[in-house]
Amino acid sequence: MSAIPPIPPPSPPTRFRRRAWIAIALVVSAATVWAGYSFVYPDWCADRALESARKASADFDYELAREHLRILLGFRPKNAHGHFLMARASRQSDDLDAARRHLTQAKGAGWPREDLELEEHLIEAQEIGPRGENEKALHALVFARHPAEREILEGLTKGYRNTHQPVAAMRWLAIWIARFHEDWLPYQWRAETFGALNLPDDARADFLRVLELRPRNPDALRGFGQLELGDKRDAGAARGHFAALLEVAPDDSAGLLGMSVCLRSQGDSVGARGFLDRLLAREPGHARGCLEYAAIEADAGRPVEALSWAKRAEAALPDEPELHYRLGALFNQVGQPDSAAPHLARSDLLGEAYRKTGEWARQLLDDPSKTVLRYQIGAELLRVGRDETAIAWLSSALLEKPDHKPSHQAIASYYRKIGDTRRAAEHERISGSEK
Repeated sequence: MSAIPPIPPPSPPTRFRRRAWIAIALVVSAATVWAGYSFVYPDWCADRALESARKASADFDYELAREHLRILLGFRPKNAHGHFLMARASRQSDDLDAARRHLTQAKGAGWPREDLELEEHLIEAQEIGPRGENEKALHALVFARHPAEREILEGLTKGYRNTHQPVAAMRWLAIWIARFHEDWLPYQWRAETFGALNLPDDARADFLRVLELRPRNPDALRGFGQLELGDKRDAGAARGHFAALLEVAPDDSAGLLGMSVCLRSQGDSVGARGFLDRLLAREPGHARGCLEYAAIEADAGRPVEALSWAKRAEAALPDEPELHYRLGALFNQVGQPDSAAPHLARSDLLGEAYRKTGEWARQLLDDPSKTVLRYQIGAELLRVGRDETAIAWLSSALLEKPDHKPSHQAIASYYRKIGDTRRAAEHERISGSEK
């Protein structure tokens, strides 16, 4: 029996076969990379953008949220959720046209109708103020603790603020703070409203709370600095807030102006001019900057130059007591007492009106049902020419008491003055004072 020959060992791979395997490996790797870049990477980027947008919105940084949502929609242009969130962030940024466009796209992509209708209600509330059935519906959703109650509270508050209804805004800010006491935005808005109502101590407490929650928040630093200057004339305390603001936002107009006012108050006119020059280089017509330059020139004994600067601010600040006081004093210094008298009288008139309306507003915050206080504030503001704000106050009186004759008569008088006879006649009919 013959022996079985041994199996020869495999021959080593040839150079050609090695190259073939390398080529196959490279093709597979390239295909894997391409598939990852084409499918996995866009999904990863989109998911990351969505998460970043949610975080920005939770911190009320809506412009940043919109930036992330643009990235999301760049990868997923027909994504219903992305368009809905962009609509909401646009509304919250007061870009209502963009909000409507993205709502339409979200609707076309199949987003739930209930969410879309809620955003439509909030757009209307922000644009023309909460009123009628829209207002009732939004109030009911808040009291029912709707899943989007924070967004509803924000939209309601912004609507009342946009239409000069600070007392109504305060009610919903209080509810917002009670339910979400770690949110910094309602404290900021309440502080600003307290300041506008000439209630500085209340404003100060809320600004402090904002800075506890967000130590470098530019809105709070700006508002606190302005409050310290306007209320206590404490240039030292205000300077600290403005300096901190400029660390966060080096070109902030209010920060540059505030630093100039503080330095002038502390005797550093050179430093004050430096900050003002930076401000006016960016915004040559900045009214309060021009008024501050008038103060610097007046301090330097140059009343003619100071008067020139103050006149530049006059058109933009017609209802500012400080402007009229400065103009009156400067006209006296340059020997024009006849020109000075109307400005000094206007300064006194405005100052007294703001003092009285501030007192009435404080009483109204304690008891919002006092229609007569709303009327008194509106009538006083009409008397000094603050027409838009005055009509808002008088209209709020009619919301409380639709047949309040003094409010109807005051509104009718205003419409007669501006030539709107139709509206004037309507309020005269209700008040029983037809012409």
